[in-house]
Amino acid sequence: MKDNKHGGHRLEKTARRELLPLVIIFAILAAISLSSLILPDRQFSPNENRYLEQRPQFTLQNLFSGKYTAAAAEYTADQIVLRDFWMETASTTQQAMGKQEINNTWLGADGHYFAKVTPDTFDGKQYRKNLQQVEKFFETNADKSCHLLMAPTPAYMLSELLPQNAQLFDADSCFDAMTDQFGSRFIDTRRVLTDPSCYYRTDHHWTTEGALAAYGVWCEATDHEVRNWTLEQVSDSFRGTLYSQVMLPSSAYDSLSIAPDVEVTSVNSDGEMSDSIYSMEALEEKDHYKIFMGGNYAKVIITTGADTGRDLLLIKDSFANSFVPFLTEDYDTITLLDLRHCREEVQAIADGCTDVLVLYELTNFASDNNLFKLN
Repeated sequence: MKDNKHGGHRLEKTARRELLPLVIIFAILAAISLSSLILPDRQFSPNENRYLEQRPQFTLQNLFSGKYTAAAAEYTADQIVLRDFWMETASTTQQAMGKQEINNTWLGADGHYFAKVTPDTFDGKQYRKNLQQVEKFFETNADKSCHLLMAPTPAYMLSELLPQNAQLFDADSCFDAMTDQFGSRFIDTRRVLTDPSCYYRTDHHWTTEGALAAYGVWCEATDHEVRNWTLEQVSDSFRGTLYSQVMLPSSAYDSLSIAPDVEVTSVNSDGEMSDSIYSMEALEEKDHYKIFMGGNYAKVIITTGADTGRDLLLIKDSFANSFVPFLTEDYDTITLLDLRHCREEVQAIADGCTDVLVLYELTNFASDNNLFKLN
């Protein structure tokens, strides 16, 4: 009887030890769920640089259609307590397992991250449609100096830093098409963007140094005087959009520079007035790239006081934001239009300008379905 009693105690202790991990896991999950319900919802994630899903509205129609269930799942994932910690943990685990891609971002050499764009995901059909829209717009404005400057994607220019088996879309054929279609109106900057310093390691944009190199090619193509702009580093702690995708604690920090000698009379960004082309307060935020005019707006009018007799219409994506400071001594006004947000008639604005520049990064251009607004 004594042995049976001791044996029963041992079995009970063994059962407790086996149950303990399950109890701990259950307690952790319960604490996470309870905290997520009690704590107020977060509106914005600085690390991910996006607005988070908010509590969905319940209706029978949304429930039966499946919309409520899908929205609730996204809401729960976005509002889970310690979300950034779990994302960092998941990414670190994937990296330790030898993964070379996290959240459609390639982990390249020397701390460089690259947006994953493959032959299957590059929209060649939309790309060709957009080229046709630009060509038609240039034909309508044949009395103006019209040029297309397409910034090459970082993965294409720094392909030696890509993971071994990364399959990039055929960028060469895209540039060949622009050369054939636009001739001298196409400004090809590839020859000056081969150095890794031309692109950020953790952000998809070119650096200010890269934009300045492209500016030199623009001057050659448009017969403008090349001005000697001096750059000044204003940040050494920038982690950009691609960091927001991978959320690896070991991610590199990028430096960011501006041209401090740029002077303008006024900057009108969708009605918000400023006397500087730089928004220095962006250095207090996560997205330091917003230092260039505070980010993206539908329409920005820069009045320079340069007294050149020329006015530029710049159709653009965010790559142009760090490029445009170098143009401020060449035009009296520079009007920037982001077609994703613009609701005005583009040709009416073009009628008041002497020059037109279309400036995009290649994959942004190919995925933009707003170029029809040009015509």
